[in-house]
Amino acid sequence: MKKHIMLLMLILGIGSIAHAQKTSFHTAAAKAPEAGSMFIFPERILLENGGFLNAERATMFVPLNRSEENSDVISLDVYRFKATEKADPNTPPIFYLFGGPRFGGLEEQLEVLGYFEQTWQFMTNVADVVVVSQRGIGPSKPTTLIENTRNAQPTDVAFNDEAAVKDYQALLTSERNVWENLGVDLKGFTVVEAAEDVNDVRKALGYDKITLWGGSFGSHWGMSLMRMHPEIIERAILRGLEGPDHTYDHPGHTWNVYKRMAEEAESSEELKGLIPEGGLIAAVETIVKRLNENPVTVELENPVTKKMQKVLFDGHTVKQLTRGYSGSLEAWPADIITMYNGDFTKAAQKIIRRWNDQGKTYKTASYFMLDCGSGITPERSAEHLADPATELIETAWGYRNGCPCWDSDLGNEFRQNFECEIPTVMVQGTWDRSTPYENALELAPYFKNLKFVHLKRGPHGAIKAALKELPEFKKAILKFAASGDDSDLEDNLELSPLKWVVPE
Repeated sequence: MKKHIMLLMLILGIGSIAHAQKTSFHTAAAKAPEAGSMFIFPERILLENGGFLNAERATMFVPLNRSEENSDVISLDVYRFKATEKADPNTPPIFYLFGGPRFGGLEEQLEVLGYFEQTWQFMTNVADVVVVSQRGIGPSKPTTLIENTRNAQPTDVAFNDEAAVKDYQALLTSERNVWENLGVDLKGFTVVEAAEDVNDVRKALGYDKITLWGGSFGSHWGMSLMRMHPEIIERAILRGLEGPDHTYDHPGHTWNVYKRMAEEAESSEELKGLIPEGGLIAAVETIVKRLNENPVTVELENPVTKKMQKVLFDGHTVKQLTRGYSGSLEAWPADIITMYNGDFTKAAQKIIRRWNDQGKTYKTASYFMLDCGSGITPERSAEHLADPATELIETAWGYRNGCPCWDSDLGNEFRQNFECEIPTVMVQGTWDRSTPYENALELAPYFKNLKFVHLKRGPHGAIKAALKELPEFKKAILKFAASGDDSDLEDNLELSPLKWVVPE
């Protein structure tokens, strides 16, 4: 029996310590990759109608903090979809910059049949398409994500200031300490460093110039590169504009989106006879006033713990929900009408789901460093806090209470708008709830070679929505991407009216 046990131990590799020391395979010391180097390997994408597309995937090595002489090296995930025969080989490649910052990579999406054809193929008829990941996020290494392992569930869930801020800051401080104890230089995770990453990828792939295509944080990221290296950018296509001082969403400008939506919803056939007296905006004001004076508690079974759980709705809590709890533009009026009529059941379910999902959706250290570094100027911060809309909605709670934990700040000089001569198309939706329409209005005068497309009813994903619904827009935006000719792009476009959800 002993012989059999010893044999099994050897097969499984459970030898004695002394034996392991003599025959260790861990004696070689691998040389760290050099910053600026890239490892490219083939990637095959299964196509919807059969067959494969040959693409390229790469690991790009860049300095963690370029201001440090002996900086550590980190890696980025890069994809390249080569141009088709329809493309002019002289057209600069499209570098696509995702928003967030929360890009989780393309690996899972590319396994879904039809994703490549719907999302990328039309661009490859213009030029090569390159996707660069965001440092410290998703497939990039290190991925600065730590799960929030909250074990205890409280009896009451509420967004009261003191308890929520204390809990939130304790989590962020704990995460920051983990990475600093591991020796990771978090100060390297800024949008300025991320912009240099794009330039390093360009050089590694051998391109002289590029076309930028980005939205939301991707537009903020792209504008950083446009300011730092205008000589490498042939043209730019931007949507969901987030300028140098737009990381913290303006409460008044964000609330203007809902005013525009309310005006149209109130005249719709679907909601006829259901709109509260005075309209939807007045209804929101009434809900907040009621709960400030008389908070409401809803008790429900938590689907995860299977225990009864109370959700407190006071004036502060409801400000998390005045932009709706269902998640869609179409359902916002129904959410407001339902709460106005005193039913907070679905709103409570939303808050409990949010609580249960905190460990799954907890943001990375890089997310905070990137956004908190971009920050906000004192003047704009004062403007935000003085805006009457702060009584109705919450737009920057996470930044105001979380950013002090990270000590990341690029300074007010970074946050100044800059003049840009690069040919640029901005596509901005008037119903963009994440980066409001007024952002683009503020930025437009600084772009001296600009085509501004105002998209009525356009959401945050304005370009995607326009591509789906407006065939002429698709031809025109691709013509600009291929040649810089924006003459076919109209200044004012609109999407079809929404079919509003009717409250139960």
